[in-house]
Amino acid sequence: MIKTLLNRLPFLNINNHPSAMVGLVVQHLQITAVCLVPAQQQWVVEQKVTQEFQNETDLLSAIADCLQQFDKYQGQSAVVLPSNMYQLVQMDKPQLSELEIQQSLQWTVKDLVTINPADIIADYIDNPIKQGPLDKISVFVSNRSLISPLIDVVNQSDAPLSLLTCDEMIIASLVGKQSAANLIVSQEVAQEPSLLIVRDGCVLFSRRLRGFSRLSDMSLEELAHGMLDSLSLEVQRSIDFFESQLKQPPLKSILIRIPSTCLAEIVAQFGQYFPVKVQAFKSELPICQGHEEQYHFAIAAAAELIEGGNEESD
Repeated sequence: MIKTLLNRLPFLNINNHPSAMVGLVVQHLQITAVCLVPAQQQWVVEQKVTQEFQNETDLLSAIADCLQQFDKYQGQSAVVLPSNMYQLVQMDKPQLSELEIQQSLQWTVKDLVTINPADIIADYIDNPIKQGPLDKISVFVSNRSLISPLIDVVNQSDAPLSLLTCDEMIIASLVGKQSAANLIVSQEVAQEPSLLIVRDGCVLFSRRLRGFSRLSDMSLEELAHGMLDSLSLEVQRSIDFFESQLKQPPLKSILIRIPSTCLAEIVAQFGQYFPVKVQAFKSELPICQGHEEQYHFAIAAAAELIEGGNEESD
């Protein structure tokens, strides 16, 4: 089962005996981070930090300032990149070994992304659902020159980088291992929303919805004038593809994760479009319970490091 992205990259500095796990999420003009430490045979949230910054040129110094607050811990870091720092695309799986696929990704994916091939850094996961005669893979692609300075800053801290991941993978972790599929509409501030279908902790389907970046800022009256109709159409198209083209069982529910003051009203009105239950998204990850929602992504990212370490020791 896939839990992480980019865990095979050779330049990641892994501390094999950490005393802490740090999860750091880069968002629009804000960084949230948490530090997990072991206590009484379990990991608990020891410290939470929010660090704001004014513009993109301040991002690296903001990350350094944020991580400096965890300096008393020796650990590992997991960083969740914002959507403008990566592209997630689907392609046919080459008939090659895993190593050969990894080595050739920057060239096989170059026509599907808007990044110079020489700057592409990529990793992939196998799609859990077979589509037609060919297996598919989802490829995570970023710009090496864009993320290398970020990696350097993290590696200069006392919790060097062990994992780069993205919203889609963290959302799958937060939903938990449910046997029925859930569709999630998820948006970060000032970003286009994502539409995901998740089952048993795996992302089965993912697409970025274009033209909805103002969704979180709109009033209920504005939303009622066409925006919810357009959004429901995009959701229905994805449901039709999932259930009809991929021949998958019906969805369990639709979960809405939008940073809007009208979320409850959006959920209520949006529920009129679909026969399945529509509700606000909430984390099912036990370690997140009792902590503010703004830190859930960071907690889940840090928890991914614990899961990865456990798998490696099995």
